[in-house]
Amino acid sequence: MPKPKKKVPAHNNGNDWTANFTNPIVVLAISILISLFVMIGAAIFGLDHGFLAGMAKADLARGLITYLFAIVTIGIAVALVLSTLVGPAPTDANDGRFQRAKEVLSLLLGVFGTIVGFYFGSEKTSKEEPYQVSTLDIFPQPVGPDGVIIIRAVIRGGTPPFHYGLTQGNDPPEIKDLAFDGGWVVKQFQLKTTTQGELDTVRLTVQDSTGKKLEQAAPLRRSTQR
Repeated sequence: MPKPKKKVPAHNNGNDWTANFTNPIVVLAISILISLFVMIGAAIFGLDHGFLAGMAKADLARGLITYLFAIVTIGIAVALVLSTLVGPAPTDANDGRFQRAKEVLSLLLGVFGTIVGFYFGSEKTSKEEPYQVSTLDIFPQPVGPDGVIIIRAVIRGGTPPFHYGLTQGNDPPEIKDLAFDGGWVVKQFQLKTTTQGELDTVRLTVQDSTGKKLEQAAPLRRSTQR
């Protein structure tokens, strides 16, 4: 008597594409690919309002990555909590899935904590230092008979490179000298002979790369009158 043929389940058929497209992993991968192509197409035709090009800016990219990691990490945490409170009764299979999900969440929490710490740390340190120039250090004081002095100062804040000019009294400054790295100004300056009633001071005028100017002045003391 011939044996009855076994029926092959429909889901074991390799040509059943319906079962493959209902797999959550396949659905997620296809969604990501479609989103990628849509974003590229929008950038090519100028429909993204410059968003993709703006990703080259550190502030925008850092904020977007932080936002995406926050959404994914919080979403997985909420899913784990809900599965524990209102999910099916615990079984060996469910426990295994829960443990794997916890490992993924632990990894994301570590990366997310690093990103958030770096993000807010960068925001705190990115505040510009006030643009200012120190008081003038003049050597020697009193000024010697030859009228040669060395002026030292340091520039803080602002946007380098810095240029400066030294003048005496009410003379207009020529801002052409370049400050050293770190905003240091060290310059030998030849004083002119002052006339009676003329202001005997030396002035330092500083300008950064954006055109902002600062001025610092200091009085001169002479050892002998010429």
